[in-house]
Amino acid sequence: MMLKSSLLLVAAQLASLASAVTLRIQFLPSNALPNPNALSASTHATLTSGTAPPVNAIIRRGGYIELTNVTTTGSHVLDIYSHEYTFAPCRIDIAPPSPNSAVTENIITGAYETYRGVQWSDHGPILSTLLPSTSLTVNAKVLARKQFYEERPGFSPLNLLKNPMILMGVVALGITFGMPKLMENMDPEMKAEYEEMQKSGPMGSIGKALQGGGGGGGKASDFDLAGFLAGSQTSKSTGTESGGNSIRERKR
Repeated sequence: MMLKSSLLLVAAQLASLASAVTLRIQFLPSNALPNPNALSASTHATLTSGTAPPVNAIIRRGGYIELTNVTTTGSHVLDIYSHEYTFAPCRIDIAPPSPNSAVTENIITGAYETYRGVQWSDHGPILSTLLPSTSLTVNAKVLARKQFYEERPGFSPLNLLKNPMILMGVVALGITFGMPKLMENMDPEMKAEYEEMQKSGPMGSIGKALQGGGGGGGKASDFDLAGFLAGSQTSKSTGTESGGNSIRERKR
């Protein structure tokens, strides 16, 4: 009796192995993964279904992973795990042999690209058109390289030009050293008109006030530097009347 049960168990195992499908994951060079042979030895793939334990396999020499003992039928999720890269998951559909067919092995009926959170009824892009088949080769798709640390940016002189204070300093230096050159090449009449505008304008009064000049009772002596910087447009000559009116209005 024990011998008979052992023979039945061996026969069942042989039958399951005979009906197993082969799934191969190939790693091809790409911009994100230039050298597939540089993947660590811990890189592995897991084929998960809801009715049987997951099937695991590690990467082999040559840059591929091969799952040879897949006997469970139904829909499966193929995940590829790596310490350096993130790969897109795949959906693999395996169906049992048809009763009216001469084929007695399980067959792969679909291979699609899928993502987490997508409804199971929504099929992604087809990975292979050579289906149904008892074996399938799927090319792994690299999504991104994992970054565990933020790289410190290096020094670049161009980054200094992005600072507004540096730009203002450069413009000020350009005006300081470039204005005399412009004045030398300027027409005499235009130069005299420009100097007159500088003397009568508020900026000329500010310059004289800073230099301590303009004490003769002219416009420069009447110019209120603090009021100009505060945004007031009134001078000292009119400031008394306007100030008196404002004081009277406040008293009222």
